[in-house]
Amino acid sequence: MSALKTLDSAAATPAAVANFLRSVERRAAFLAELQCGETAHGDRALKAAIESFAAIAPIAAPETWPHLFWSNLLQNPTLNTEPLAPYWPGDFACLARLDFGPRAVLLLRVVAGMDDTQAAAIFGVEPADYRQALQGALPQRTDGSLDGEAWLALNDEARYVMQHLPPERVAAIARIREEALLAPSTDTTPRQQARRALPTIISKPGWLSRLRTSIGLT
Repeated sequence: MSALKTLDSAAATPAAVANFLRSVERRAAFLAELQCGETAHGDRALKAAIESFAAIAPIAAPETWPHLFWSNLLQNPTLNTEPLAPYWPGDFACLARLDFGPRAVLLLRVVAGMDDTQAAAIFGVEPADYRQALQGALPQRTDGSLDGEAWLALNDEARYVMQHLPPERVAAIARIREEALLAPSTDTTPRQQARRALPTIISKPGWLSRLRTSIGLT
C-alpha cells in the first residue's frame, strides 16, 4: 500500500491522530529531552513535531504514522540546536559524549523501542548499517571497549523513568499534544494542509545527510 492516500480520503479522523499521539507522546517527550539534554528544549521540539505530523497524517496510511512521527521529531530544528547547558544525569551521562546522530541511533532503540529494521528506516539505511552505528554509540570504557554495565544501566533507567513519570509530567505532556493539535494553521481546511504537507513526505529529508554523516554511513 502506498504511504500516501488520495486527497479525497485525506480526512483521517482527528480522533485517530490524537489516539496515535497518546500512544507515543511519553516516549517522544523523553527521547526529545535526552536527545537535546534539556526538558523545556525537548518539549518545544515535541510540540512542533506534533503540529507537523498532524498536517501529514491525514494523507498517510496509518501504518506509516510511526515512521512519519519519529522522522518529524528528529528533523525538528529545535531538536537540532543545542541548549545553553545540556545535561544528562546519572546513568544517562554516557549520552553527553555522543553527537546528534549517534545519540539518536541509541535513543531510537532505548526509548522509542525500535528494532533494527524500524530504526534503519528512519535513517534510510540497511538494518546491518544501523546495527553498526548502534555498536559505535554504545557506552564505552576508557580503553574503548564496550561498557556492558553502563549499557544495561542506561536501559534499566530509561525503562524506570518512562514507567514512573510523575503525574504532573504526564499532564504537561498531554497539554503539549492538546495545544499542538489546536495550533492555528495558515491553511483553512485539512485538504489544503494535506497539499502543503505532500512534498515533505515525498522529498528526501534535509536532515538525513547530517545524521548519516555523524554515524559514519555516507
